[in-house]
Amino acid sequence: MKKKHSSFGVMILAAGQGKRMRSNLPKVLHEIGGKPLLYHVLSAVGAAKQGVDVSQVPVAIVVGHQREAVEKFVQEDPVLSLMDITFVHQPEQRGTGHAARFAMDSEWGEQRVKEKAAVLVLPGDLPLISPSLIEQMSSPLGRGDALKLLTCDLPDPTGYGRVVRRGKQGSVMRIVEEKDATMREKAIREVALSIYLFDAAFLQVGLRKISNKNSQAEYYLTDLISQAAARRKKINVLKWADHEDLRGVNDPWELALAGRILNERVLRSWAMKGVLFVDPWTVRIDSSVILSEGVVLHPGVILTGTTEIAAGSELGPNVVLKNVQVGQGVKIKAGTVAEDSVIGAQTQVGPYAHLRPDSKVGSRAKIGNFVELKKAVIGDGSSVAHLSYLGDAEVGRNVNIGCGFVTCNYDGRVINGQRKHKTIIEDEVFMGSDCQAVAPVRIGKGAFVASGSTITRDVPSGDLAIARSKQVNKTGYAARFRPAPSTPKESKGE
Repeated sequence: MKKKHSSFGVMILAAGQGKRMRSNLPKVLHEIGGKPLLYHVLSAVGAAKQGVDVSQVPVAIVVGHQREAVEKFVQEDPVLSLMDITFVHQPEQRGTGHAARFAMDSEWGEQRVKEKAAVLVLPGDLPLISPSLIEQMSSPLGRGDALKLLTCDLPDPTGYGRVVRRGKQGSVMRIVEEKDATMREKAIREVALSIYLFDAAFLQVGLRKISNKNSQAEYYLTDLISQAAARRKKINVLKWADHEDLRGVNDPWELALAGRILNERVLRSWAMKGVLFVDPWTVRIDSSVILSEGVVLHPGVILTGTTEIAAGSELGPNVVLKNVQVGQGVKIKAGTVAEDSVIGAQTQVGPYAHLRPDSKVGSRAKIGNFVELKKAVIGDGSSVAHLSYLGDAEVGRNVNIGCGFVTCNYDGRVINGQRKHKTIIEDEVFMGSDCQAVAPVRIGKGAFVASGSTITRDVPSGDLAIARSKQVNKTGYAARFRPAPSTPKESKGE
């Protein structure tokens, strides 16, 4: 089946520095829900139900401040890299109209004019925008229409451009920016949210006519509204009811507020799919996380990255997981932290365990309190109950690791080009408490290692290894190590 090409293009304005963010990072690369602001905008564009392949929607991103970082992010993201994206460089940031003109004067803009297409203009710092809004805004313009304008009634319109109409409900005459508005205009609650659908030809010609005679000495895209009104062009208006969808980000506080709203949306969505939250107001989940029905999350849980939790698993208070795959029926107890790891089905982890990157725990295993794993593989049915460290280790099935076991994976030597060395513990080994394995070393299947042993050589299968110094008891010697009892001093009389 032949792909249906889009009848519109999308222009995203992402060139600004965002001085109010007080950060060296470009504003559009600040994150909420584990992804940059720009990602959420592009993701909404990709999810809008247009009946066309996302790769057939031409997108122009206007970049300027630290453009290399913005371009690198988009090009390297596995989802965004599938989109038809062109970068347009705006070397000097002189307003939204200035940015849009660079896009429309580019080859990308000329192509939109040639195709007689419409151009949907979006800010790059509007992360809560919904696919439904984009779908409605990008519906075709009528014959002779110059543009479609998105507005919203806000209880507090401070900071937004006000929509000035002929009368209360008349046609739109212009949009006036906050700093250029009169006191009467500032009382208007209907605001424009910098989202427009323009006829491409009107947009290109109109941008060449706008001036920067205003308090900011900038070229405003909003000036095209008064142009269209003056030329008696039709201006369609889509008034959006949910103002949360249109929350922009201009400073760190607004970033935090947007993040909170997005998190609540994510949690609500999972709750409707059968995830149980003991206290959802304390839980943080990235939009990229995947949960299954019957998962239980206690207060303080934080799930980020590509974490996936299978059905029936329960995460206790203050569990933090990043890029972790959790099997069915897993119990992760309070305070456990894990990153870039895999936990098999019916396994118990924690409390206060730490799974560092490249750790893999099998099914029906136990990783107990204050256990740390690093590049460690723990086989099915094995137990590392408490107070142990296993680094660069391979542990087989049904192994018992006693309390206080340590793999000594680094001793300063370089062997075969490696500074960290591997400990291999085969199936059904019993490791007594307070043991150390000085890597590289292998402990064979079914071996038994006595408590207090320091293993420096391989232990063959089925052997008992005892590697501790001989105990010697010296009769009466304890008194030599005690200080002589002090004699109480007599008090002097009057």
